[in-house]
Amino acid sequence: MKPSFFFLFLLALFGSSSLSSQDFKLSRYATVSILHCEPGSELYSSFGHSAIRIQDPILDLDLIYNYGIFDFYAPGFYTNFVNGKLTYSLGRQYFSDFIFEYDIQERGVVEQVLDLGPSEKNALLNFLEKNYLPENREYAYDFLYDNCATKIRDLLEDKSLFPGISRTRLAAKSDKSFRDLISEKLAPNNWPLFGINMLLGAVVDKKTSWRDAQFLPEYLHKQMEDYSIRGLPLVASESQIITPKKTSTKKIFLWKTPAFWSILILFITIASSLFEYFGSYRFSWFNRSLFFISGTVSLLLIYLWFFSDHATVVNNYNLLWASPLCLILFGYSFKKQNKRSSLVASIFFLCLLATPIVHLIGLQKLDLLFFPIIASLAIRTLPLLYKKTG
Repeated sequence: MKPSFFFLFLLALFGSSSLSSQDFKLSRYATVSILHCEPGSELYSSFGHSAIRIQDPILDLDLIYNYGIFDFYAPGFYTNFVNGKLTYSLGRQYFSDFIFEYDIQERGVVEQVLDLGPSEKNALLNFLEKNYLPENREYAYDFLYDNCATKIRDLLEDKSLFPGISRTRLAAKSDKSFRDLISEKLAPNNWPLFGINMLLGAVVDKKTSWRDAQFLPEYLHKQMEDYSIRGLPLVASESQIITPKKTSTKKIFLWKTPAFWSILILFITIASSLFEYFGSYRFSWFNRSLFFISGTVSLLLIYLWFFSDHATVVNNYNLLWASPLCLILFGYSFKKQNKRSSLVASIFFLCLLATPIVHLIGLQKLDLLFFPIIASLAIRTLPLLYKKTG
């Protein structure tokens, strides 16, 4: 249902200024609800979505306020993404247009109607309208702390909008870390999870609180029952707008998985090492490939840690094995071994030995698929400690 001419007239009349509670009021039949949308098939939609719906049948009004708007085609989008300076914005659209997209994608949508009073509904509408102004609508996106779900959470906890709001379990700790919660939404043994575990540092391995987990729309949905207003449950009712359709499991070929390639690298490492030990052929090309790839990955990790604004990529102990020392060893692989190359190899070998310790003590949880690669690096580094290579 599209807004009436009356509502559109008001928006045009007040133009660049926000609507205040004195300027515009919803009728007593108006409702405010939170929409929780299931994850989609694309990586950016893998974690679901949340949005606010304001509906007033008397004013013929049905709008969605959506904090998840971004533009793939904006100038410098990918540069800003890598540098942690991605800009999102608040969008406003018709409910019918919003829900059509999820219906086409066959993604389930649940609606939770909030038990708000007239003044609280008007205060929220006017806040959202002010926030929707061009000078206010953009914000610096942060996946864990400032996204479509946390924006709604922060609004609900705003005492100036909802003086009677209260909640329980605010500081309660869970047994899950941010990394655990992220892993729940991604299929195991796939490249997105492999890459994310490579890039995220130790900061995402801290235990989350009840409130922290609400960066995921699913947890915002589950934990809405912990909010109350004026001593009553905040959620008045819940309904399924779109029922998710059962989808057939997509077949993934084994050779397309990171597990296949990780184990294959280890197999080639063991085979080539045995050939070298029992024969005269030297697989220098394999050493060079292994060290070059590991060293190149380290440059990305270093850049993200020290030169980007991403808060989740600091203190990344994957640098113990995806190490810049590998680039030095790569350079030395074209020369005869000497004391300097042996020293670098010794330092790198100690770093490799420290890697499983970091994982076991919980300093940073590493993807288990990394360990065949780590073992391969250790096997190929060990001879460099004491034996000349060709």
